[in-house]
Amino acid sequence: MTISLQESSEEPRKNIPAWVGPFLKRIFFGPCLVHDEVQKNELNRYCITCDLALCRYCISTGKHDDHSLLKIYRHVYKDVVPLEEMEYHIDCSKIQPYKCNKKWVIALNPLPHCGSGSLIFGDPTCYICHRRLNDPGQYRFCCIACQVEAIWRKENAAGLGAIDEAAEVTQNVEMKRKRRRKGIPRRAPFY
Repeated sequence: MTISLQESSEEPRKNIPAWVGPFLKRIFFGPCLVHDEVQKNELNRYCITCDLALCRYCISTGKHDDHSLLKIYRHVYKDVVPLEEMEYHIDCSKIQPYKCNKKWVIALNPLPHCGSGSLIFGDPTCYICHRRLNDPGQYRFCCIACQVEAIWRKENAAGLGAIDEAAEVTQNVEMKRKRRRKGIPRRAPFY
């Protein structure tokens, strides 16, 4: 994924389509306001052409038959999209995929952190949110939002170096503990 740093702000980004920003800000799995009288009307699809969150009844009307649609799933209480559907639109090779119901999916936004594993020195983490990665040799980001943020930072840094070099420096710096240790353990007195 290479981006030319000489791009002007008026030109569209080569690797990030214009719809990705609004897509990441959408809230899915809420009730559809158009079909509020019908049960199971949750917004779990996204129309790229119209920039709308849709329910299955909105899709069945036929207005979006020739539009590009994405199906949204839930994984660990976060929104995810199937990897093969998203690969058609953006480069997902540096985003860590997850297995959800026998399908490979990628997260829209960072998934919850698991423990304090990212504070250990040399622990491979996402370059943006520092969430621990399963295969840091192959992946650099935990979700689409982190990859988009890295590309935007790189474009705004224009000439300050690549994100890869900055990430290597932060990986090599020793992380400090957030809290101090408890201290020396002492026995309780016998009364």
